[in-house]
Amino acid sequence: MKALRALAANVLAPVGIAVALFFVLEGGCRVAGRLRTGEWPRTRAEGYTAFVRGLGAAYQAHPYLVVCGRPNAVLRAAGKEIRFNARGERGTNLLDLPVPKPAGTFRILCAGGSATYDLLAKDNAATWPARLGALLAPKGVDVANAGFSGWTSLESLVSLHLRGLELSPDLVVVLSGVNDLQPAGHAPFSRDYRLGHADLLPRVTGVVPVPLRLTSRSLLVESLLDRLRPSRGVDAEGFAPAYEWTGGAPKDDIPDAAVAVYERNLRSTAAVAAAGGAKVLLLPQTIRIRADRAPADEAYVRSWAPGLSVEGFRKGLARYGGVARRLGEEGAALFFDPFSAGGFTDADFDDPFHFSAAGSEKLARSLAERVSGRLLPGAASPAR
Repeated sequence: MKALRALAANVLAPVGIAVALFFVLEGGCRVAGRLRTGEWPRTRAEGYTAFVRGLGAAYQAHPYLVVCGRPNAVLRAAGKEIRFNARGERGTNLLDLPVPKPAGTFRILCAGGSATYDLLAKDNAATWPARLGALLAPKGVDVANAGFSGWTSLESLVSLHLRGLELSPDLVVVLSGVNDLQPAGHAPFSRDYRLGHADLLPRVTGVVPVPLRLTSRSLLVESLLDRLRPSRGVDAEGFAPAYEWTGGAPKDDIPDAAVAVYERNLRSTAAVAAAGGAKVLLLPQTIRIRADRAPADEAYVRSWAPGLSVEGFRKGLARYGGVARRLGEEGAALFFDPFSAGGFTDADFDDPFHFSAAGSEKLARSLAERVSGRLLPGAASPAR
């Protein structure tokens, strides 16, 4: 009995007092925040996680595409609006393109990840596929935006086969590469993109909730850690990509197997499109480390594919672009690099991956000129 009393007096009582004091201080932080703002406060990790889950309400899991848009959903965030059509695609206007395709219409389907989806465009009409459609509409062209955030060349291929050919496209424009670097940087590399991508995308998009540690829910702990480490940022589990990298030092290149898989995906895309009577136009994707935001942009790049250094990211993207160029030279697909002439500047990007309004307009005009001059029926220059 003496031992139990000693344990209670020397261990349990102090622990109980400490726990009670913690909850008193935590409650005080929350009440103070409520009195100051009129709302119950949340930690930054809680706030961001709630934001991501709000985004996830517009998305849904898919057995073959990992994640896709929820039909007819509307997503509003940060002053921007994304509307999904009945096909679960962002589209280029509020109406689905007619099926079957009207006689005399030349239809373009734009495939890819968030750069095609044009994540940061203010609304559907401001995306570069919609701008492209508006520029080419007088020539009897309509454009479908079939891109989706996070999709690699593999999901774009599957989507084209399952859904895209239903639209009877004449031309499929593919802008890809950045998202393929996620699985390419994972160790070990999985040829089906299961590791480092398919296991990650549902959490990044908010379709699968990211669990938070108890300490990440504490305003008191957040305040104390901020004082100890003012530049510490935010608890990692509340943010994409929501996993801890354990694969060693980031690599400065991607494995040859990843390049081979990317080539497989592009060749298969061209074959599927050809089976539906369409040509494929491959665009190499680019990233932009903006001079006045270089540290933040480099951190952004590393967070998306933590298995790669920024140099590895650049080199991998260049190797993917080389694959697309080679397929164009072989005649397996068409190839066009709108970024090679140096016409795009830092102002054309709102982050390293996504276009600003000026960049979306510039890409749309560049593509419209290419399509009008070489790819439409009766064009003066042959397609190549």
